[in-house]
Amino acid sequence: VNGYRAKRAEALHKLALRMAEQVVQSDRTMSLEPMTPAERRIIHLALRDHPDVQTNSVGEGDRRKVTIIPKQD
Repeated sequence: VNGYRAKRAEALHKLALRMAEQVVQSDRTMSLEPMTPAERRIIHLALRDHPDVQTNSVGEGDRRKVTIIPKQD
């Protein structure tokens, strides 16, 4: 409705990049809030080519969330 999905996807993409920068600066793993599979996929895709972080989904069912992990040299 009124481009909600596109706006949500853009917001998630920006969130992913912002959180990745925080992970790089702090060198600590961060977890995002629980998300739907489609939303988690947006996060994974946004960060898949990031040189300094990797992502992983953890949890069960509707409590599943994305963790952003700093890459070790």
